[in-house]
Amino acid sequence: MTAASETSTALHGAWRLARLDPRGMAFFDRSAAGFWHSYRAAVILYPVFLILLLLPSAGGEAPAPDADWFRIILVETIGYVIGWTGFPLLMLPLTRFLDCEARWLDYIVAYNWSQVLQGSVLLASSLLIASNLLPDPLAGGIAVAASVAVLLYGWFIARVALGISPTAAIVVVLVDQVFAIFISRIVQALH
Repeated sequence: MTAASETSTALHGAWRLARLDPRGMAFFDRSAAGFWHSYRAAVILYPVFLILLLLPSAGGEAPAPDADWFRIILVETIGYVIGWTGFPLLMLPLTRFLDCEARWLDYIVAYNWSQVLQGSVLLASSLLIASNLLPDPLAGGIAVAASVAVLLYGWFIARVALGISPTAAIVVVLVDQVFAIFISRIVQALH
């Protein structure tokens, strides 16, 4: 299978999971090679990540035009790599604790590919909000809806890929969010 066809198949699986279809898992290569190939999602998503850096943050402010952009991009890119590599490592002891370590690889592969769809949703909502075409309450509602959709999607993937209870899937999503906030705070402090 070529890289392009494997990527297309995996993104189709991610789309099926987004439609709450657990059969989406069948579209992922859940081997060791498939695990490494799932990091193509990080490469696909990197331009989206860079675009999001230019848009106003949740606080409503875009980075200053006179900011040291080389430093910001460098620090943010390091944080991006740490996020992509650190979360799977963090999940190893958590899956042991939840008694689903045998399905860790399945989860990480699905999680990685799902990031492309999640990033697309967040980019679309951020661009819409940044356009100032909508009244603030509606723009805020769209931001909240996009965030909730991403969280529910992550919950469904954890539930299906790890074969865990709804409550355990909430724990996985909370760990993911806390880790992301932790990395983000460190990166922001280094700007």
